[in-house]
Parts: sequence; C-alpha cells; structure tokens
Amino acid sequence: MPSRDVIFEVLRKSVHLVSILIVLIYEFYGKETILWVLMLFLVTVLILEYFRLEQGMKIPFFYMMYREHEADSCGGHIYFALGAIAAISIFSKEIAYAAVLMTTFGDLAAALIGKFYGKKRIFKQVFKNDKSLEGSASEFIIDLLIGLVIVGDPFVALIMAFFATLSETAVNQIDDNLVIPIFSGFFGQMTLFLLMYM
Repeated sequence: MPSRDVIFEVLRKSVHLVSILIVLIYEFYGKETILWVLMLFLVTVLILEYFRLEQGMKIPFFYMMYREHEADSCGGHIYFALGAIAAISIFSKEIAYAAVLMTTFGDLAAALIGKFYGKKRIFKQVFKNDKSLEGSASEFIIDLLIGLVIVGDPFVALIMAFFATLSETAVNQIDDNLVIPIFSGFFGQMTLFLLMYM
C-alpha cells in the first residue's frame, strides 16, 4: 500500500478517535450530556453535508477526507454519530462504551492491517468483497481486548467481538460505522441479559 494511502487512511480513521472523548464525557458528565453533545455534532455535520452535497461546496479540509464512494452520499461520520447515539441510548454503559470503541479501534485495525499486510482475500465468494483475513483477524483481536477490558465478562466480550468483526467484514453497502456499534452492542446486551437470568 503506498504511503500516501496509509496516511490518508490514518487521517480518516483518526477522526473516529473522538470515541475516546465520547466515553470520557459519558463517564464524567452522564448519558444525557453525551447524547446532547452527539446531537449537536450530528446537527452540525448534517448542515455541512447539506452544503457539500446539495450546494456543491468544498468544505475546507473536510472535502479531502471523503472516500470516492462518499462523493455523492453522506460521510461515515454521520453514521458513526447515529450508531453512537443508538448504542448510548439503549445499551448499558459498559456495553455502549465497548461498542463505540470497537467501531473505532477494531475498524482502524482492520483497515490498516488489511491494506498494509492483507494477503489472504478469502471473503470474495461469501461476502463479495476483497477484505483480507489478516484485517478481519486483527479487528477481532482488538475488539476482544476492548470487550475484556471494558465489559469484563469473557463470553460477552467474545460475542461482541464476533459480531463487530462479522459486521465490518460482511457489510459492503451499509456503512459499518452504523452496523458495528448496533450489532455488537445488541448481541452483547442480549448475551448479558441471558447470563444474568441463567
């Protein structure tokens, strides 16, 4: 992978590092505050997307961060905000933390390892994409570590890591910034409920 492409990918993914800020605001100021912060962010970026998509304006700096397929559609940050809002609204604090962090760090690992070291493209037949085994494996490992540290329960962490990785690997047309926090959080929360009542 050319170094310029690596730099571009790191810059794009670094925007999602705000997930750490999301967790910190939630932890210190509560659920209602972080939901309002996320809603303010969502309103702001939707306004910017209106000018970009409807009026054809090039927003300084931001226009360089879009992938080719996002030229005529909403950027991943919109879906990231929606996924984070959904996760924080519905799931327990620890599940929401893990789901949001998996969306950032698992996806970052998959993108960088997959593009830089990915050799085994084994998902073409099943998922109709060229994502690599190395990228998916690195995402799973990072997601599992996040789950173990944040949630604590190894089985819940395993379920969340599995569904986060499956979502990122299998989905082509739906933005993974939306499906990863929702699917990993949903199945993690359901697993937690089942363990509590067994």
